[in-house]
Amino acid sequence: MSIIESMKQISKTVLMGFIGPFIALLGITVSILVSPGFTWEDNPLSDLGNYFETDLGDYQLVSAVAFNGGLIISGILQLYFAIYFFKKLDDRPTKVVMIGFMIICISESLVGVFSKNFGFLHQISAVTYFLAIPITLAIAGVAWVRFSTIRWLAWNSLLFAVINVVVIFQSTWGVAFREIINALIVTGWIWVVNYLYYQGKLENLMKKEVREPHVK
Repeated sequence: MSIIESMKQISKTVLMGFIGPFIALLGITVSILVSPGFTWEDNPLSDLGNYFETDLGDYQLVSAVAFNGGLIISGILQLYFAIYFFKKLDDRPTKVVMIGFMIICISESLVGVFSKNFGFLHQISAVTYFLAIPITLAIAGVAWVRFSTIRWLAWNSLLFAVINVVVIFQSTWGVAFREIINALIVTGWIWVVNYLYYQGKLENLMKKEVREPHVK
């Protein structure tokens, strides 16, 4: 079975959980490619979404649309999956985890809506996003360590929560470099959670009527 045929077997909502983070990464990549003046050492990623930046290159509008649009679409798609997943849950601590992930999704979209041109609103959205990541991962680790089948995921969630905090306060690294590492951490985490859900390996967390692989 080809990759495309396999994807056709996945429900649209689960597919959103897979594709959502990819769209954000794609938008960031496009923005960097059209912004020769961008450097990982001197610029935060948000500079790519500044509609009026003049130092990054001649295609700043393209960069801003790709960056902000990618974040907005990514956040919305992941939020849709998170709400869908939340409704299937029976485990209350995991519901708290998904509420945290919903906050991550909403704040990700808001970073795109309130680009760097919006000043304080942008800062609040960005801070919420980056603080919600380690908190959500830590809660997930504590919540899932009870289950032997996903205990490995619990310990890794705790580990990446610590790594996330360390990276945030690693002042010797460029801001953009720290930001992309933390974004990749939460992207990898949700991909793993989504994959386990799709494979029916999170049955301890789910309502009885949905404890099966999630295909069409």
